[in-house]
Amino acid sequence: MALKASPGHKRKMITPQTLSSAPSQLTLTLLPSKFTNGKIEYKIKCKRKSKPFSSINALVSPELQKDQTKLKELLSSVLTVTFDGGTALIHA
Repeated sequence: MALKASPGHKRKMITPQTLSSAPSQLTLTLLPSKFTNGKIEYKIKCKRKSKPFSSINALVSPELQKDQTKLKELLSSVLTVTFDGGTALIHA
């Protein structure tokens, strides 16, 4: 059963979350989830509440697809991407 708002009462507006002390730096953790048709799909974990997307696809070069040991190594590693002032640093 839905209840109607009482006259004179308004819904409370949710205020946006304030940014951390370093708003220019954002760190994402990419967890490999599957490999199909030359693409690796990563699930994304972010320490902030804002999540504009939950997965990304990365294209794998044909040379890397031919070398199964390097491909398995890439699929088993978790990547950390740090965006800082327009540049991105990738850590495996």
